Amino acid sequence: MKTVLAALGLGLAFVSCTHSQTSDNQSETSDSTAVDSVAVLALQKDSLSVYLPDVKASLPEAQTVVVKEDPVFFKSKSYKAIPLQVVLDKFIPAYKRLDLKQTQIVFECEDGYNPSMSLEKVLQKKSYLAISDVEAPAGQDWINPKKGDHEMKIAPFYVVYTDVPAKDVTYKWPYNLVKISLSAASKELAVLFPKDDDTQVKGFELFKVNCLTCHSLNKVGGKMGPELNYPKSITEYWQVDQIKQFVKAPTSFRNECKMPAVTHLSEKELDEIVSYLKYMAKHKVKV
Repeated sequence: MKTVLAALGLGLAFVSCTHSQTSDNQSETSDSTAVDSVAVLALQKDSLSVYLPDVKASLPEAQTVVVKEDPVFFKSKSYKAIPLQVVLDKFIPAYKRLDLKQTQIVFECEDGYNPSMSLEKVLQKKSYLAISDVEAPAGQDWINPKKGDHEMKIAPFYVVYTDVPAKDVTYKWPYNLVKISLSAASKELAVLFPKDDDTQVKGFELFKVNCLTCHSLNKVGGKMGPELNYPKSITEYWQVDQIKQFVKAPTSFRNECKMPAVTHLSEKELDEIVSYLKYMAKHKVKV
């Protein structure tokens, strides 16, 4: 999972592309949803990832920032942090030559959480790479919050925002962060798109935003939680009502479950996700 992305990196899967794949992509039609020719050149010539622990000593100077609504600590917090754009300027300068709308920023965490977002979306807000907690005891960089009996490790880095409300789930706040990568608009995600059934598009979009950062589907996605479609779909061994109940209250099923309760989705939205999972059960990856 710590491969350096080059050429046309494929979204959440962190796959390093070969020369032949690059050639194939360069021959695609102009209406491709990947990247334009300038971006392709940038992707070929420059590294588009940075392993943060390796560059910690050379990070730009940090400043104190205040996060009024921290969704991890559930209160106002202060951090020593560096603007994320400044980090990219120094370690992944090739991003300036990319189409930001067609570029994903992928955050790789030690625990397997691998959220991704549109690079344009991230840079539109005041996003920061936090390197320490101002409120941490002397001699420590971080305070680790607890979720039940489980202590959450925040180190070594944490992405925060000073102008994004905690309730906005479209923005990701990855902690325990070790790597940042940039990739072209994901063709891997295209494999998960329900091309032959428009009624499943809503479920796909909901799954992508709310589930794919922790769970994989056909081997695409996060590694924190279990794969949900291969070799067996979760809909093939769990009843629909149980799936929905588990999503809303994981700890009522499993002791010390790391999965947070998903309370912001309506019953209709949960039904859309389950319907999409049933659809994907008939479209498993071929190996």
